[in-house]
Amino acid sequence: MINYFSSFRTFRHYRESIEQNFDVSVVMPFYKKLKAFKRVFPKNRKYFERNGMEVIVVLDCPDEKDLLLQYIQEYPFVNWKIIYNDQPHDWRNPTKPINVGIRFATKKYIMVCSPESEFYTDAILQLRTDLENYPKHYAIGTVCFAGNSERINKNTVSRYRFVSYGSIMVEKSFLYQIKGYDEALNRWGGDDDNIRARLELAGIEELFLPEVKLIHRDNHAVGNERRIPPVDILESLRYPKKAVVNESWGRDFDTVLYDWQDKTPFAEQLLKNYLSQFLDYKLKDNILNKTYNKILLVPTYNEENRIMRFFRENAGYFDAIILLDDESSDATYKMASHDKLILKIRKQRKEFNDLENRNILLNVVSFFKHNWVCLVDADEIIDPRYANFDFFTNQENIDSVLLNLIHLWDEENCYNRDYPYTNNGIGAKFRMFRNIGHTQILSPKGKLHFVPIPYTGNVYHSPILILHYGHLSKEMRKQKYDFYTKEDTEYCQTDYSHLIKENVDKGLVSNLTIEDLKNKK
Repeated sequence: MINYFSSFRTFRHYRESIEQNFDVSVVMPFYKKLKAFKRVFPKNRKYFERNGMEVIVVLDCPDEKDLLLQYIQEYPFVNWKIIYNDQPHDWRNPTKPINVGIRFATKKYIMVCSPESEFYTDAILQLRTDLENYPKHYAIGTVCFAGNSERINKNTVSRYRFVSYGSIMVEKSFLYQIKGYDEALNRWGGDDDNIRARLELAGIEELFLPEVKLIHRDNHAVGNERRIPPVDILESLRYPKKAVVNESWGRDFDTVLYDWQDKTPFAEQLLKNYLSQFLDYKLKDNILNKTYNKILLVPTYNEENRIMRFFRENAGYFDAIILLDDESSDATYKMASHDKLILKIRKQRKEFNDLENRNILLNVVSFFKHNWVCLVDADEIIDPRYANFDFFTNQENIDSVLLNLIHLWDEENCYNRDYPYTNNGIGAKFRMFRNIGHTQILSPKGKLHFVPIPYTGNVYHSPILILHYGHLSKEMRKQKYDFYTKEDTEYCQTDYSHLIKENVDKGLVSNLTIEDLKNKK
């Protein structure tokens, strides 16, 4: 095989919104908190069920294990991790379970909060946004204490006293630098004060955000016995002499009950529960306990004339394929068959909503163990001359991949060099991304035209070339023109006249070289 990748080491850094990838692990020390947790979680759910977030519940007692596992399965699109301590004990300072959670965290930022804390504001986004601008800091918000029946809203919130506790967010590397929370703390509270003081001793400054507001509910339940220490002990907590206090930390227990990276043995039932809403689905047996390096996702609608060619020419580059059919009026769904097709789904078509279809595929793939996701449409074929996926999928510093795409025009060996927003007909398209847990594509532009991956991160521009057949004939282009001018009621794209343009400049596909595909700024 040609070793052409040395020419494609250019990385791009796109400015993406934090919502596309929060990169936050929420660590919850959990000691007999199930009732309080179930009371507030439905209100907090929208803050946790987001791209690049994981919620690590550190269950520090054998009680409530089965009930907790049962409850979290009601929310399969939260990236859960449940770490379990099977040794019974009385209430203790949560430093050890917090450190266990930090050890299991996979994201850049750690947020520590109580399972009974209700979010009055979007604390995660607020803390994370400000840390983006103040990198050598830890961020804290405020909390008030209220009973379960008290209603706090914009009219009543001023009656409550908010204090600077209840939430902290900091880069995980800074916590590793000081070796986590002080595990010598056991009988007393004060862990919040101590971790801040030790971070500041290490040169990590405080960023106080009074606009961040949490409500601590159920403050009389078991587990809120954070006793106020005597004055001399309190002074040592708030004014420690050194930043690093633990020799070994975060090793108190390590049993994993549930992990979003490997949902087995729950994955099959959770997936079937989700699939039950669709018109039909075909799921291969014994596939959810496997790990796939690259999974191909394909949305289809009336593709019976090319679906088998799609499988024949594209399947070899991937370990598995998942297909979503948008209630085709032809035989696409019935014909779709291949050894690597592990799941196909037929949904009800109410309208053409490309965003919805791709996000359904992203929902589905989250139940599978996988490393990479690639989205290719049914009218696209990967050029075998430039189709080496192995190089970048084995690179840890790559998050997403730009592939090249050309629009075939009039005949299979010709492409349109005049196509808008391309470099002489060659367009760079986001199509692949690394698995960071359940994600969704966020589209401010609407349901038809958007970046078809949920986040970008560290981007690699690959020489892989996709041949788009959807504009091959004049009749196809006219049909696309009529379709989009009718369907694009949100004005996602202002003009479609390029689809019916006559006398375009055409290039030969066979003449394209690796030099033509290089990442040109």
